[in-house]
Order: sequence, then structure tokens, then C-alpha cells
Amino acid sequence: MYYNLEPLKAMDIYYDGEQDGVWEGEFIKGEAHGLVYPSDLREFLECYGNMDVNRNPASFRIYYPGNMEEILLQTQIGEIPILLIGVFENYLTGIRLDKEEELPVAFGEQTQDGVMWSPVNLTFSGMLVSMLVSVLFQSKGHTVFDSEEGICGALAQYGADQESICPGEGCPQHFSLNYNSDMDMFLIAEFDEACEQLRLLHVIPRRMLTLEELNQLFAQEFYTNAMHCDYRHALDLQRKIIERMEEASDPGLAEHYKLAGICCRELEQFDAAEIWYEKGLAEMERNLADAFSKAASYYHALGNFYTDIKQSEKGERYYEKGLKILRQYFPEEVEQIGRIYQSQAQFLVKGGGDPERAVELYNKALEEFQKQPKKCKYDIARTQQLRGDAKRLKKNGSSQG
Repeated sequence: MYYNLEPLKAMDIYYDGEQDGVWEGEFIKGEAHGLVYPSDLREFLECYGNMDVNRNPASFRIYYPGNMEEILLQTQIGEIPILLIGVFENYLTGIRLDKEEELPVAFGEQTQDGVMWSPVNLTFSGMLVSMLVSVLFQSKGHTVFDSEEGICGALAQYGADQESICPGEGCPQHFSLNYNSDMDMFLIAEFDEACEQLRLLHVIPRRMLTLEELNQLFAQEFYTNAMHCDYRHALDLQRKIIERMEEASDPGLAEHYKLAGICCRELEQFDAAEIWYEKGLAEMERNLADAFSKAASYYHALGNFYTDIKQSEKGERYYEKGLKILRQYFPEEVEQIGRIYQSQAQFLVKGGGDPERAVELYNKALEEFQKQPKKCKYDIARTQQLRGDAKRLKKNGSSQG
């Protein structure tokens, strides 16, 4: 049993360690204008800025760093620096920067005389608690106990000690976040204003991420972060996606088997990659009549995989299958046709294959790309560069290891 969790730790549990946050460049943009972001604010945005906890219309919404603004509030005791960080309903939301440990929250209301700021009995930590609680209270299976008997019974059922449940300072409605890891349940305790009486106990199962959320997280890791992709994390996400899709007999499974195979290939788990690819192949061929374009893309990926692991004959068969589909059903897709030839040549060179054959394949790729020179101008430039490298290999009589 974990008692009185800090909100960022509770969010880590709630999201099962997954994160989708703000790009570092957003902070750089603000820092260039002299803004300084308190550590908890920065950590929240880095980890959860794009998650539903920051997209809930019924709660606070925190801006991206570049949209924040520092305001100097003139008071009788002098200037008070306030960082405008977001909104809540019709109010602007700011935090006082002169009290770094507490980070008290202030609300700004637009009036004819400008924005009027007022203090509220809330800290930034309490604000994060409020944001998470608002999402938790929308969860399925949310049960509320409001009688002394019901509260005592629920605490006993979930192994919680009432004396250990205490509200955090500065939390709205004096909430306390608690979590039973064995039962995978959050226990949200709500105290009176004096923090003496436990008024309500909310028992909420930790929800699973939706399939849409898992796909968004995978896309963030695999595509957006492609240059520095953590393929182990991407594979773990893809396994969760596949498990959900298999349970639902989703017809789009082939693509996800392929993505799992790519992750395994990048991790040099070649046996596992082959299993994923073959599962996807069987799934794809069952739906071949309705998915010729996807089939061509899948054969392309299989060609890359088998050529990469030095099974060039098998790889070439799959390249040819992909090309056959494209030539027969999508002859206008010259970009996709050219990229198959380009990939075939690249993996041939990478594996120390015949550079003369690679030059032939690059020529075929260029022949396709040049049918649509405006659309394929970057492919043309890249292929010409790669062909030049292959020609030099051929001239030097050497091969790339």
C-alpha cells in the first residue's frame, strides 16, 4: 500500500510508466525569452504534457512552455513575479515564483481594468492532484463511500490504514492519493477543511491505456523519435497493441506484426523478427484481395529483412512479389516502385554484395523516380548519391562489410 503519493508519482502509476510530453525545443523557446521553469512544472510537461491529464476540459490545462509568460504583479509589499502557466474554466492560472518551495497558485480574471490576480488556497502540487483526480473520477468502476461504516469497510477490504491516509499540503478539498499495488486500485481520500475527518473515500481501478493511446505512444517513439528510437520500448508498446487487436480479431493486424518485426530486427533479435514477419504475412495474405497496396508494402519490408540477414534469395523473392503487385494494380505508384529497387540495392551493398548489381538496381529506381521528377526529387537526389557510392566500390574492387 502506497500512502499520500506525490502527484507525479501517482501519474507514473496511473499511466503504467508511459509518457508523452512536450518537446525540449518548447522549453528552449521560452528560456530564450528569460523564462525559468520550476522543476515540477517542467517534469509534468516533459512526461505528461500531451496526455489526457492535461487535456481535460473539466480541469486545469497547462500551456506549452513557449506560450507561458512572466508577469510582475505590483502590490503594497512590492513586486511579485507570477508565471502564467495555463487556464481553469474562465480564469488564467499562474504560480508565484517568489515562493519556489510551495509555488502558490493564483487566479487571473479579465476585467475592464485588465487582469486582476487573486490568491487561492492551492499549491502547484495540489493543482496536479486536482488534475489527476479529475481524470480518475471519470474512470469506469469508480466507487464512492460516504458513511463511516462504508469507509471503514472499504479501508479494511483494500488493506489501508486510516491513520496513514493524510492529505497533502495545499491540496484542493484536502485530497490524499493512495494506491494498492496488489489490487491495482487507487484510494482517494477526501478530508474536511480541518483535515480531521475523512468525508469521502473514492476507490478507483487503475485503467488500462486505450488502443488509441497506445498507438499514439508508439507513433511518438517509433516515428517522431525515429533518430533516437528506443526499440525495446516501441516493441513493448506494439505487443500491447497486438494483444488488444488479437482479442478483437482486428483486420489490421498484419501491419502491427510487421512493426513488431522491424523493432526486433533493429534489436538484432532476428529469430523473433522472423516469427513476427511470418505471422504478418499469413494475416496479410488472408486479406490480400482487399489490401493490395498494404501487401506490396509488406513484401517490401520482408525483402529488406531477409536481405539484411543474408538470405538474399528469399529477400529477392519478396521484392519481386511487391513489385508484381505494384506493376499490376498500381503502376502509377512510381515512388513506391522506385523505393523497392533502392532498398534492394542498399541492403545488397550493406551485406557486401555485388556493387555492379547494386548500380543496376539504382538505375531501375531512378528510371521510376524520373517518371514523376517533381514528386520524387528528393528520392532522385538520394539515389544518385547512393549509386555514386556503389560505382566507387565497383571501381575500387572492394566491398562494404
